[in-house]
Order: sequence, then C-alpha cells, then structure tokens
Amino acid sequence: MAEFLRKHPKDRGILVAAATDTSALGALQAVREAKRERDVAIVGQDCIPEASMSLEVPGSCFIASVSHEAASYGPQLIQLGLAILNGQIVPPYNYVKHKLVASGSHAKRQNR
Repeated sequence: MAEFLRKHPKDRGILVAAATDTSALGALQAVREAKRERDVAIVGQDCIPEASMSLEVPGSCFIASVSHEAASYGPQLIQLGLAILNGQIVPPYNYVKHKLVASGSHAKRQNR
C-alpha cells in the first residue's frame, strides 16, 4: 500500500477492499503514514475488535467491515444436513447472511 501511494501521489478516491481486517489495518497504517486519509476509503472483512475500534475513530478512512456471522454457520449446516437426510430437495447453493458494520452514524449492523 505504501508503495502504491508513493507511485500515485495525485490519485484521489482510492478504495481498498481488503480480504481481511488485518490487511485493511495494514493498509490504514500505510495511508496514515503517507498522510493520505482524505484520498482513501478502506473496507475490511471479519469485524475483528481492532477494526471495530478503527471504525469509531472520527475521520478515519477505515469506513466499514463485513461480518460473516460465523456463529450462525453451525445451526444452518445442521438444518441443511437434516433436510438432506430426510430426503428433502435442497437448493444447490446455500448462502449465509452477513452484516455490514459501517463507521460514523452508520455504525449499526446492517443485514446484507
């Protein structure tokens, strides 16, 4: 991230869509060191405590994180397994609900 920012000093409206909050926090550190927070928006995944704290910092460019709600996987998998065992037709794809946790006044969990 630091190298990208050095190579693109005039770019604005940069979105960092990180695979994990840990990666997002690393990008945030590089952005802060380059003093480019006004140019960048960062979104992570996992809603780890450190990311949640960054979301609450006024003016932070870390604007959101996706919570995959892993605690809900078990009950859903059990229901799916029981349906299969009972001979029920189940969809070929099964999705879990996740939530977007956003910064500022939008920091409430939103279903997505």
